Amino acid sequence: MRRRAVLAGIAGTAATMLAQQIGVLAQPLTTDDQDTTTTPPPPPQNDPSPAPAAPAAPAAPVAPAKPVSGKPDLSDPKYSLNLYPPQKKILDGPPKSGEFALTSDDLNLRTDPSYNSSVVTVIPGGSQLTVEGKVKDGFYPVNYRSGLGWADGKFLQRLGPELPSPIGVGTLLEGTPLFESPDASSAQVANWVPGMQLTYFAEVDGGQYKGTKRWYKVLTLPERYVSTWTVFGTPTPGLQEPAPLPKTGPLGWVGQMQSSANVRLGPSTTQTAVKTWPAGRRVLVYAEVQGDAYAGSTKWYQVASPPEQSLFLHSSFVTKQADILRVDKPAFAGRWLNADLKNQVVTAYFGATPLLIAQVASGRSGHDTDTGTYPTISRLASQRMQGDNLFGSDYFNLDAIPYISYFTSSGESFHGTYWHDMFGQPMSHGCLNCSLPVSQWILTWAPLGSQVVVH
Repeated sequence: MRRRAVLAGIAGTAATMLAQQIGVLAQPLTTDDQDTTTTPPPPPQNDPSPAPAAPAAPAAPVAPAKPVSGKPDLSDPKYSLNLYPPQKKILDGPPKSGEFALTSDDLNLRTDPSYNSSVVTVIPGGSQLTVEGKVKDGFYPVNYRSGLGWADGKFLQRLGPELPSPIGVGTLLEGTPLFESPDASSAQVANWVPGMQLTYFAEVDGGQYKGTKRWYKVLTLPERYVSTWTVFGTPTPGLQEPAPLPKTGPLGWVGQMQSSANVRLGPSTTQTAVKTWPAGRRVLVYAEVQGDAYAGSTKWYQVASPPEQSLFLHSSFVTKQADILRVDKPAFAGRWLNADLKNQVVTAYFGATPLLIAQVASGRSGHDTDTGTYPTISRLASQRMQGDNLFGSDYFNLDAIPYISYFTSSGESFHGTYWHDMFGQPMSHGCLNCSLPVSQWILTWAPLGSQVVVH
């Protein structure tokens, strides 16, 4: 099969129906998914049945049965859908700026805060939108399907947070098993790779693992745990907001590692090295900073920025390749996402204002990410993903892929990635792989219907 994931709960006709329901989600302004090569289970074989014995003669030899290739037994627990939508809780009181809201009935989106103003479109009841400012004459400025307008506050219901708030962000110092509970004797559901970034939601006591009994809850839907032994964490009051980007000029630039080097928590060789990047890896440079002298230079680069854990690399290891430029004209007036496949970078925009840039890993050759403009058609806290030929070398079946924002009915999405730390180059079955903090931020920032421009 050509395309990347058999989408549990979104596959086939369900995804098509979602796309049809969403329709054209905003009018433009005028102006894996995972590349995991695993060994598939061997195909079942039939037991050879003995040939009938002839009198006074030896039994005839029986050829072994041929392997049977067919549909998998989807009742097997390893094929369970394990689909977890974000929490949806309606809160008392009026919505606040920056929050998600739900329409209680069909609602006119107007050009101005007045019943006499023009109607831009009719928002169906039960739609998700974001509030973008203070109420005026009973109307709220809202972002709906990447467009802006004013909506009557009487028909807006305040939505609570869809995910619990993290208490920290960190980097895995070594390959780490992921468990269903804070105990190594519980079911192990995945292995997370060294160097990957994560957020954690609680620190709890559990079973002994290496040198500690302390564990981090790193997913909440469903609950998943890793030992604190393997994480270099930084406490945070919730999910960190992206640092302000430059108001003029390039937003950052992409470079390439000239040799392997340590990535550190600060611009100094005395700061903890949390991972090593190999020669050839592409790097997104956010800023140039001054630090301790190394190889005759005090110039360091910031190569990870909030919502990720901030990380630094000495400049002598990186060669510049290309600037990340802001768009000349915004594609939409509200919240939208711009995916640059050439540079392997996603930029989140509010109109013309860039709010976040981060590396992605798009579809590799044969699984190329589709280009075009698409609405977000489904959002999930996590989901099992599986795809490709069950008996092929490219088959994958992974539990609890976190923070998924689907934007095509064929299964392409932004989502968190725990099987590689090689962002900046094509690695996936068509999706846009992100770090866990970045994919979590996208999920909590971009409501259903947000437009995604892939080019």
